[in-house]
Amino acid sequence: MTTQPSATPPTPHRRHVAARVGGLVWSTSAVQTAVVSAVASARVHSLDLARDMVSTLGAADCGTVRGRWTCSPMSTTVNLSWALAGLGVGAGALLVRPLLRAGRRRSLAVALMLPAAAGTVLVAANPYDVRPVPHYAGAFVALLCGNLAVAVMGSLLSDTGALPRWWGRCGRAVGCLGLTAGACFGVGLKAHAFQGGFERIAIWPLVLWVLASGLRLAFHRPRHPA
Repeated sequence: MTTQPSATPPTPHRRHVAARVGGLVWSTSAVQTAVVSAVASARVHSLDLARDMVSTLGAADCGTVRGRWTCSPMSTTVNLSWALAGLGVGAGALLVRPLLRAGRRRSLAVALMLPAAAGTVLVAANPYDVRPVPHYAGAFVALLCGNLAVAVMGSLLSDTGALPRWWGRCGRAVGCLGLTAGACFGVGLKAHAFQGGFERIAIWPLVLWVLASGLRLAFHRPRHPA
């Protein structure tokens, strides 16, 4: 009786190639999100970055919010962009995973990245002016898990040699900043003149970290030839 050969684990070369692809997916997702959001913001009449929430860009209908008329002509494009960003974050995490040192921290980082990605897709699929409950639930999961994932993932990426040693400290700083701003946003939701500012502080450092990490991974080379 012959036994079937067991699955061959990925070689170091394949792990690095997968990580480079994952980095490219991360950076592309972050760039398209930033570009679409910037263009959409410019097209919203009298957008107040400090007061108006990021969700305003994806609002399905025009209307009065907090006594101010808001209308996002690119709402469909924005929501599609957010959905692609969520899918990109999740796919990138799975591609980068084999490069990371095995253990509980790796499992935790990926376990946080995937809900963050799913939360972002949930936000995109449920504009806050149409289905507010799933929208805010998705935003909560995305901000909480995303910033926690960055804090854990940074040091794991540093351990691979693909990113510098200080990348872990940078990830923890970005994660702590995002969690603090997210808490301020959540506590004062609909009651603070700087709500949009808090939300952007919770989101954009995270997006920039994903972009920078993705670029470093996309162009990194192994320290030792495989």
